[in-house]
Formats: sequence, C-alpha cells, structure tokens
Amino acid sequence: MIRLFLEFFFENSCKYCGTPFSPEEQGYLCPSCLSLVEKYEFFEDLPEIPFVDGYEFFTKYEGVARELVVLYKFHSVKPFSKIIAEKIREDFSAFVSEVKPDLITFVPTHFFRWWARGYDHNEEVMKHLGFFYEKLLKRVKYAKPLAQYKEKEERERAVKFAYKVVSPEKVEGKSILVYDDVLTTGSTAREVARVLKEAGAREVYFYFFLKE
Repeated sequence: MIRLFLEFFFENSCKYCGTPFSPEEQGYLCPSCLSLVEKYEFFEDLPEIPFVDGYEFFTKYEGVARELVVLYKFHSVKPFSKIIAEKIREDFSAFVSEVKPDLITFVPTHFFRWWARGYDHNEEVMKHLGFFYEKLLKRVKYAKPLAQYKEKEERERAVKFAYKVVSPEKVEGKSILVYDDVLTTGSTAREVARVLKEAGAREVYFYFFLKE
C-alpha cells in the first residue's frame, strides 16, 4: 500500500535515461537501461597482471554499467547485487569451468566501508551467484576508494599490505578464483594475488564485473 501511494504521488524516473518507470527490485535504473548491460566481446589480448595467472571480465566500465556500480557501491543500492549476479552468472560459470579452481573467494571491503555501506559489495554478489565460496581474505588497511586516486603509483601504495590471508592452511597448493567488481590498473588484483601466493596458493585467477 505504501509503495502504491508513493508511486501515485511521486513519479519515479530512471537515473540514466530519465524515463519514468514503476520500480520492482530497485527504483534507480529502468529495465530498458539495465538490458543494455551485456557481455562485452573482447578480441584483443588482455594485459598481464603480476602474480595473476589469468582473468576475465564481463563488460566495460561505461554507460549504464558504470552508473549501476556507482549506485551500488557509493549509494548503498543493495538490490543491485542480485542484478549483477544475474547478469554475470552464465559467463562466470563458463570461466569457472575453464580454470577449474579449487576455491572461489572475493576481494573484501574494509570494516569501516562495510559499516558505512551496510554490506560488503563483492560478497553480496557472491551470495546471489550460487557458487560455494569461502572468505579467504581480510582487508586490514583502510584507504580512500581507489577511484579517488588518479595515478597508478598512488593506487599501488593504497593497497600495499592492505590484505591478509585469514586461513593460509586452506590456500596451500590450491588454485583460487577471486571475484572483484572493477579492474582499473590491476593494483588490487596484483596485491591480492601476491599475498595468496605468498601463503602458498598454486594459481590465482580473477573475474571482474567491469574493466575500465
């Protein structure tokens, strides 16, 4: 009843295209805009990331996809976790079949960020993907969002020693697939892969929702 009342008196418009729509799971992006978030077919060789044995991404950090992630990460629109998972599930599953990891995990957020947002944005996506995963990492160093650092060197300093492996005995000799939301310079992936391999991981792969 409250939802119907609000819809009657307050027009809901898509934050990307401005078109009025009736929200279901979320009231920020309309179904037409969300349908534009599709797998990006990338035909060139991906640049290597130190310590990372291979990686895949779903689409590019632009347009509706960029708006979706900004709303999800910085405006606490939690329902987007389910939408992202639905978008990437098939492609993520194909990458799992390709690399055959022993363990699947995610890049965690710092406690302060979790407290401010109300959830860990990467773990929420993992919950909806339907794959068994484990919390193998902990973020122990707080820093500003990497998007606020313009230079690659600044990003590398921000994530240096930012993560630790919470269960080294679990990763020893294992192949690990890590989920993260955005690949920019590769600084986070490099540091996460480094600490996992120092803990004894045999291989480290990454899957990203977006690539800048």
